[in-house]
Amino acid sequence: MRALKALLVITALGAVGWAQGGVSPLGLVPVPNPGLTVSIWTDRAQYRVGELATIHFYVSQPAYVYIFDIDAAGMVRQLFPNAYSPDPYVQAGQHMLPDKPTYQLRVVPPQGVETLQIIASTVPLSFPTGSPDQPFPLLGRDPNEGRAQVLGLVPEPSCGCYATAWTTFTVLPGQAYSAWPCPPCLGWGPCPPCQGMVFMPPGAGWFCDSQGNWRFFIGECPQETGWCWYLGPDGRWYFRFQIHIGG
Repeated sequence: MRALKALLVITALGAVGWAQGGVSPLGLVPVPNPGLTVSIWTDRAQYRVGELATIHFYVSQPAYVYIFDIDAAGMVRQLFPNAYSPDPYVQAGQHMLPDKPTYQLRVVPPQGVETLQIIASTVPLSFPTGSPDQPFPLLGRDPNEGRAQVLGLVPEPSCGCYATAWTTFTVLPGQAYSAWPCPPCLGWGPCPPCQGMVFMPPGAGWFCDSQGNWRFFIGECPQETGWCWYLGPDGRWYFRFQIHIGG
């Protein structure tokens, strides 16, 4: 997984994102279900990189809920369910994310306009729930890839079994990098060139290639064979060994 890039940057265009008419950002055009409505919004109008964000959403009846972020670079990532909160089923009413004390939603780059979209379904959908090394699953590196993933996992619109809503938001630059403890590096591959504390934004990290060369990155972990340490938006370090085949 790349260094969890800009998944949690959320700023509402107005107070609430309701289900709008027309095609949604992820291509969904569901047949309206009179008994199922959904909305989504955030607690503040703007966030700077490094700040913590809170997502609010409402469903009119018990439903399976899935929330996605399309960042300013076009990457599509699933925010809920996730590895920390894997159960998508919620009761009717208003809800908030983070919904557990085990994780945070920290704003990360890139800067720019993003979209947050929610799907509420009366039937469970086969979206991933995340893993320790990718708690917020990446569904697409561009809008077309993400849209294809989502459309491939939802029923035909004529089922009348789901509703969707979305809102746009803007990521503002952070005022300063924050100080973080270096990765724990407890025997999980080579240790990055870091001692004590490091000043860096969430979404950054180090990559060690197959020749043992370290390089610092912000955003995407290089798509090469090697070891990747990256700082997630929840302020935790993640480690991954990856094998890249082909050009």
